[in-house]
Amino acid sequence: MIDDSQEDALFVKRALEKSGLPFGFYHVLDGIEGISYLQGHGQYSDRQKFLFPNVLLCDLKMPGMDGYAVLQWLQAHPHCKVIPTIVFSSSALEADVHKSYVLGANAYLEKPNTLHELTRTIVALQHFWSRCQVPLPPPGERCVSEPV
Repeated sequence: MIDDSQEDALFVKRALEKSGLPFGFYHVLDGIEGISYLQGHGQYSDRQKFLFPNVLLCDLKMPGMDGYAVLQWLQAHPHCKVIPTIVFSSSALEADVHKSYVLGANAYLEKPNTLHELTRTIVALQHFWSRCQVPLPPPGERCVSEPV
């Protein structure tokens, strides 16, 4: 999850725990850190500890590198643009939804207002993506710095 809100990340983690389904959850605070995670740079180089994501939740409105820039970065990196990417935003503005899909988002969800709604949403996402065929992680489980 790429989101500048520690509180939202905590709620998503609690919703995953309440779901009773197996999960791995990793949270980074902004797009720059998210790209470092995907590239396996710095503290994220240990892929035993920081598993390569099979689904990415990304907020839009973040300081520094926002969610739009993350979507653009993913599109420029063929090994990583195939990661199912869900925009998870407080915004329901049509312009935000449209731009997110144009930039390659696979889904756009407005953040629910209650833990119960969030848990239902997370369970639905988890069920859906666990049934989908997804590509293998890129070589070395890292997004390369240069497009291939």
